[in-house]
Amino acid sequence: MLQPEADIHLDHLKHNYLAIKKMVGAAEVMAVIKANAYGHGAIPIAHVLSDMGVHGFCVALGSEAVELINAGIREPILHLGKITSDNFELYNSGQVHCTINSIEDLLELKENASANSPIFAHLKIDTGMGRMGVRFENAESIIQMLSETPEIRVEGVYSHFATAEENDTKYRDWQLDQFRKVIKLANSILPDIKYFHIANSAGILNCPDSHFNMVRPGISLYGISPLGKPHHSLNPVMKMKAPVVLVKKMNAGDSVGYSRLYTAEKDEKIALLQAGYADGIPTVFSNSGSVEIKGSQYPIIGKVSMDLIAINCGEDTIKEGDEAVFWGGEHENTRLEYLAIKYKKIPYEFLTGVSTRVARNLINE
Repeated sequence: MLQPEADIHLDHLKHNYLAIKKMVGAAEVMAVIKANAYGHGAIPIAHVLSDMGVHGFCVALGSEAVELINAGIREPILHLGKITSDNFELYNSGQVHCTINSIEDLLELKENASANSPIFAHLKIDTGMGRMGVRFENAESIIQMLSETPEIRVEGVYSHFATAEENDTKYRDWQLDQFRKVIKLANSILPDIKYFHIANSAGILNCPDSHFNMVRPGISLYGISPLGKPHHSLNPVMKMKAPVVLVKKMNAGDSVGYSRLYTAEKDEKIALLQAGYADGIPTVFSNSGSVEIKGSQYPIIGKVSMDLIAINCGEDTIKEGDEAVFWGGEHENTRLEYLAIKYKKIPYEFLTGVSTRVARNLINE
């Protein structure tokens, strides 16, 4: 069937997980598989990591936790998002641990739990990200309140870096110092807390002091470094590709696609690929990007449309059915770290933008 496809290399996922485990030593790994495992497919990714011995999973939405539970996942699931009443059944199950982001969250949990059937939670402290989490100056008061609330079992305390991927580490190091102060407070008031975590993928890769006894890798699990260049220990899990569906001759002066962004300067041969922005190929590739076919690079010409993309074949023989790779191929130009820099995007956008009509092929070599 001629359609865009994403090869999901589960062997690369296993490799990346083991590489991360080696980096973090005894720290437990909570794999971040929100947003359909960054476009890779949450269920197969979760099952592979479960078989590898991962401690648990992080999700953004309650519905993502439900999806994992219905698929037979039994590891702990940390819901990173806002506490809502429609998720209390999940929290009461004991498998899904909620995040306390405010004193209001604490009070709402207290009303819906009991000392005999406590709700497991992680407390998030905002050490400088400026998003979710209790403000740093309120950390001591809420930890004290939690120590007096047997209805809530606080299993972990965490925070999130704002700049861990940047070369200038001053702000990151300041956040880390703030978090260390939180840990000291928590240990003095709630000594039974098991886990402290702040390291995302960037923290895992470039800040060993942030690993503590739990880490939350996201994009690094999928073989992409957030540090701006590929990491030698990581292999891309996704190969995004599309088939050639038509090869045709163009005469000098002929134009290609919407808005006639490309006009042939001489007689040439082009190929049409069955993929477009409806599949997650960004329109910034118009007249700018390239694809890899059999190890060679071919420029994208004209505008990326909803379902089709044109490339210039040059003098090479390209046939219908040939595989064109947008990212995750062998050529350096197909590495998302470099594509993100070229187009002033972040790698996450490419991965999470892959749509549901793209077939995911699970490959375990």
